[in-house]
Amino acid sequence: MTNIINWLHISDLHLGSEGAITNMMRNELPDYLKGLGVKCDYVFCTGDIRTANVSHNVFTDEMSDYLKSICDAVQTSVDRLYIVAGNHDVNRDIEGRQDAIKNVLFKGDGYYDPKEGVIKQEEMSVIMAGEKDFVSFLGNIYNEDRLKFYGNPKMPHFNIETEHFNILHVDTNIAYTTGQESNDLYVGTNFLYNAVCTLNTNKPTILLSHYPFMSLLQGEKKVISTMLQHNGVRLWLAGHEHDHVLQKVQYISSLQAGALRKEQDVRSSVLLGQYNPTTCMCFVNAHTWFEEGWAKYPYVDLENTPQDVFSINLNPKLNDKVAIPQDLKQAMNGLTLRDVNVDLIQREPLLPAIQSDNIVERTALLDRCLNALDDGKILVIFGSLKIGKSTLAAQIHQHRPKTAIYDSVLQTDLENKVKILLKEGKGGESVLVSTGALNLNIAGLDDSRVCQIEVPLLTVAETKKLVDTYGPEQNPHMFIYAHSCGHPVLVRTLCEYLKANHWRLDEKHFSNLLAYSFDYNLSRTMADLMRTLLADTTDRALLNRLLIVNGTFTEDDACKLAGIDPSIDEPRMRLNGLVPTWVMPLDNCFKANPLISKLWKPDVPEQTFKDANLLLAEGILTKKKVLGEHDVLNYILYSIKGGADDNAGRMYITTLMKLDDIGELPHGSLLCKLWINVPLPEGMSIDVKIGIRYLQIALIKDLSATQRSFLIKDLKDNVSKCTDAEKIPFYSSMITMICWMEGDIEGGLSHYHRYLESKGDDNKLLKTIGDAKPFFDNNIWFFLLRLSNEQDFINWLDVFKVDDIEYSHNDHVICECCYLAIERLWRYHLGGKPVNDRVKILFRILEKAELKRCSELAIACVFAIMEIFNSEHRYEEARSLYESKYSKYEELPFAQLILNGSMGNSYFRDVAEVHGHALDYFKRSLSIADTELIPNIMLHVKQMMAYVLAETNINAAVKELEEALQYVSDVKHRIDIYEYYQCIGELSYAYWCAGNEQKAVEKLSECVRFVTNDLQDGKEEFAKSFICLLGCLIIKYQCDLDNKPMPKDQAIPHHGMFTENDLSSFDDLYSEDRIYTSCYQMCQLCKMVGLRDLAREWAHRTLDACKKRGEVREIHYLLFLLLPYFIEDNDKDAILFVINHTCEAQRINYENHPELHKENADFEFVEFSIVPLLMMSLSQNLRGDDSGLKLIKKVFDNYHPVNNPEKFELVKSVFDRPSYDKDYIAEINKLDMNDNYVVYICAYLMTAYQSEADYAFSLLIALLPMLEKQLIQILGEDIKPIINHFVTDFWKAKILTAPNEFKDYEFLREKGLPLIEKYEGKINQANHTMLIVSNHINKLIKLNGLQEDWMYR
Repeated sequence: MTNIINWLHISDLHLGSEGAITNMMRNELPDYLKGLGVKCDYVFCTGDIRTANVSHNVFTDEMSDYLKSICDAVQTSVDRLYIVAGNHDVNRDIEGRQDAIKNVLFKGDGYYDPKEGVIKQEEMSVIMAGEKDFVSFLGNIYNEDRLKFYGNPKMPHFNIETEHFNILHVDTNIAYTTGQESNDLYVGTNFLYNAVCTLNTNKPTILLSHYPFMSLLQGEKKVISTMLQHNGVRLWLAGHEHDHVLQKVQYISSLQAGALRKEQDVRSSVLLGQYNPTTCMCFVNAHTWFEEGWAKYPYVDLENTPQDVFSINLNPKLNDKVAIPQDLKQAMNGLTLRDVNVDLIQREPLLPAIQSDNIVERTALLDRCLNALDDGKILVIFGSLKIGKSTLAAQIHQHRPKTAIYDSVLQTDLENKVKILLKEGKGGESVLVSTGALNLNIAGLDDSRVCQIEVPLLTVAETKKLVDTYGPEQNPHMFIYAHSCGHPVLVRTLCEYLKANHWRLDEKHFSNLLAYSFDYNLSRTMADLMRTLLADTTDRALLNRLLIVNGTFTEDDACKLAGIDPSIDEPRMRLNGLVPTWVMPLDNCFKANPLISKLWKPDVPEQTFKDANLLLAEGILTKKKVLGEHDVLNYILYSIKGGADDNAGRMYITTLMKLDDIGELPHGSLLCKLWINVPLPEGMSIDVKIGIRYLQIALIKDLSATQRSFLIKDLKDNVSKCTDAEKIPFYSSMITMICWMEGDIEGGLSHYHRYLESKGDDNKLLKTIGDAKPFFDNNIWFFLLRLSNEQDFINWLDVFKVDDIEYSHNDHVICECCYLAIERLWRYHLGGKPVNDRVKILFRILEKAELKRCSELAIACVFAIMEIFNSEHRYEEARSLYESKYSKYEELPFAQLILNGSMGNSYFRDVAEVHGHALDYFKRSLSIADTELIPNIMLHVKQMMAYVLAETNINAAVKELEEALQYVSDVKHRIDIYEYYQCIGELSYAYWCAGNEQKAVEKLSECVRFVTNDLQDGKEEFAKSFICLLGCLIIKYQCDLDNKPMPKDQAIPHHGMFTENDLSSFDDLYSEDRIYTSCYQMCQLCKMVGLRDLAREWAHRTLDACKKRGEVREIHYLLFLLLPYFIEDNDKDAILFVINHTCEAQRINYENHPELHKENADFEFVEFSIVPLLMMSLSQNLRGDDSGLKLIKKVFDNYHPVNNPEKFELVKSVFDRPSYDKDYIAEINKLDMNDNYVVYICAYLMTAYQSEADYAFSLLIALLPMLEKQLIQILGEDIKPIINHFVTDFWKAKILTAPNEFKDYEFLREKGLPLIEKYEGKINQANHTMLIVSNHINKLIKLNGLQEDWMYR
């Protein structure tokens, strides 16, 4: 019954920028999305729709068309498209805008304070003026009601609440200006708080902005972080950075889509999300443009951690807890390290930063060198060991053979050599290759004649180029780059090894590659290098200790390592001597040369090795207040190498528990892979091993069956080795929980029994952990949810010992476990058995439960038996059971709620009984103070009480159902989505019975919208029956409004029709036309009760249903009655589809039913389709837009007459004339009016449009009274706005452009024109406009009574 909600996130379209790949990427995206077959409920666009830095940076119709094409591709209407502006969508140079921003806050100077969050209105008005063009552009997409949200300086941020989400629109462009373009931005926290206050805190919130959270001012981030956390906002969608990013920022998931244009080193991408309203889980995939086209991205970049899907819990009430119970953590606190804080958000990147000096390719590096020589300079090449300095020099020599190459010049000799060459004037012809990694400090020299160039590590692109020379069978360059750090020697070594092994990357080869244990010659070469270049044994000893460090180290770290026995003297001096060949200097720290650290293992005595590792482990705790993943893993690694296995295990336990506390155990983290498939270190104590294995099983997701089995077996083995009597109960309870999670009922009950036997009354550990003890006692209740037959329940009760466990009879979990367990047993597991057999089984379980004094299970059994009796109309047996059992449990809220509810149900269902008795029992049921106990029962009792009240007091019933809907809307009650809409359906009918027609139709609309979406998404379970039940209400409401009786074959609605029926029992009444007919009927119904905007929505939904049906059906002919909505919306695609589709439907209808053929069918088509379109087209033509008239000609060309083609050609000829005048009307008037009335209509309208005021008036007044009556008779009052617009637009334009055609013109201009505008939007606008004009035409026209009555209406 779960209705999955799909959404699409796009950003940074930068339309207006061109390029072959860019255009291809954009053009193929809609087809790619269509091919996925995903129907999205929402599309989110986070800005930069246009490109600001191109010559024609204006918004265009093509841009809105592209957005609409994206919506069409995922079958979403544009009202489900949610947009925020990007910085390219803002005119930042508008007059006064930059000055206003500088007044507020610019580069730290201004009055704005994030804690106050106030921006003055005079500044905001100027700042927001920069979005005027953007708001105007949105007018091509949104209606006026939606458009009002945008560009408001008093509320720049706003929330739009939908049935699923709050969609919080945040304008992050407020501080954007020249010089303040991507960092230190602010949004006005006070404005944001005003928007946040409008959130429905029972619904998840999706925040949309262009700039991501990290672009904000530091103080702004702190305030906003707190604000969003307090209001349950967990998902932030943004863009701007042009690459897709999916990461956690504190408790918020920050997701960014990539740009839709080709750029170097970024991934053009869109994001697709799936949201489950029942679990509140959201899963996100990235889809990216590759050279081959669009495809699902193989991983998303969550802090550089590979994974297929990014998951988010959007529950606004989420308490950031995962599987492991908090009470059990209390019991495990003794296994943690004190004063350790962990935050994996601060993890170091997987790949090292590369100082490339903006070099993209090696050829660019070579060009720099050649250019320096061309400039007459002496070239000095430096870089770390084996980085490729000599290779570069050789390439230079190939290009300039006369250049002198001085290879391997010692760092100490370099300065003297440069001085000599300068003195000899050797600039432009000398290259010196230094053995060192530092540039030369050329003191006192003319350094303008010397160019020093560093040879950096290879970039990713350069690595790929090098790897490709080996002819790889796959594409391993990213793997090689990651494990070589871009060092040329390591890249070649890895390539040679992989090539020799046919590029296989199985487990064996993978291990060899990571350990570099495959090339003894390379290691021997390194040993020779060390002996040759580092002759001092003490320097080598220090280097060996530094090589123990995993990552960077400081000078203080080096000194501490040197201080380990046997100590090394002068460590600072020796460290400087190791730089730069052996140790690379970084910002405020050092790092061993990657070539050495990969190929040389630290050569130190065993005890020195252990002491160094322990020192490094301790250093991590003392130097950092908050540990990242890299720190945690290093601590564990150092501790194990140092022989402190328990410390390593305790750090692991500490980290898992702390991350669980804040809900941040990242999928794909290395911590989720540590010790999963291998035994734990031998030196670990039993307690630590048990703690690790339990947390791994409880917290790490996506374990394979093999991994899970291994961990559970190892946990049980370790528990069996425990001999500490104090800990055995604790560990037995732990195993009990694991068995429950694995569905091992027998094992779980066995371990629970061991727990009860071993815990005793004087267990010190259980006393120490205090509050956790009841949790251990209550483990047994969870097993009820795993039971599926009578014997399981008997076995469970055999283990249950009421005197040995502590629990509350009001505990929600216990009551719900008992209720659900018995509910599942009799409804599902015993569903195939005869009723009496089910009752006997339940009575036997009830007897055993009472014997064991398990009150909650006994109450659940009584309730189940009563409900079975009620469903079988055995009401007396149900009441008799209540009378015999209720007194035993009447003090327990659980019994009060469900047993009184069932008793009320018995009286409610029994037609022979007075329903006042039912009301009494329902009131008793709801009298309990705890409204959170069994929410499904609480809701159902509220609803049934409303049904009883409806018989005598419909207003009281409405109030009760409104309260029920409020209850079901609270996500904490975990009510199923169909039960939610059933509640809305019941409330709709109650509103109708109470005479509140509009509210009834609005609620009915919610239900039909939901269920038609489900059906169109292919989610048919329950939906087919539900829409059939809703159809009963639609027919009922229409019949009542028309004062007609219900059809005899139509079911009569009643209170409880949704909740008391099986939502699968009406599937046989469903047909594929039901979606179309329901949408059409909803449109007519909304129109009948005056909900015009809602009727318009249903008109578009009817059109959508018609399109998705795929074939033309006879009943689609009715679609033409909705044409006024599409004409008024100026939706030409919809107009053309409706006209063509309904004509085809009419043709099929005439073929199947010749008796229905009308002689005037062609003229009816013109009158009710073309004439309204003509009025709109003439209004548009006044503004210079002739697209409507062109559309009419296109329609005529496509139309095939069904009656007299010659007469139809006469109608077409009206539109082929170059001009229209009185002579033409004289010709038309010679025709038979009755036989050619549509010719008259079209000719009069076209001629009036081109005539002077007096003649135009005479034509219109002769035409409009009768024409309006005929159109309303068929199309309804919805045709009036089209007539009103045409008449008013025509006369306003005529008044402003032809003053000589009116008498008393000044009075007409000053008084009459404002009066015409006063009537805009009113139903009689055209009538009053004609009346006003009639007083100012030059030639008086005599009006008949019909015409006068029409004008004065």
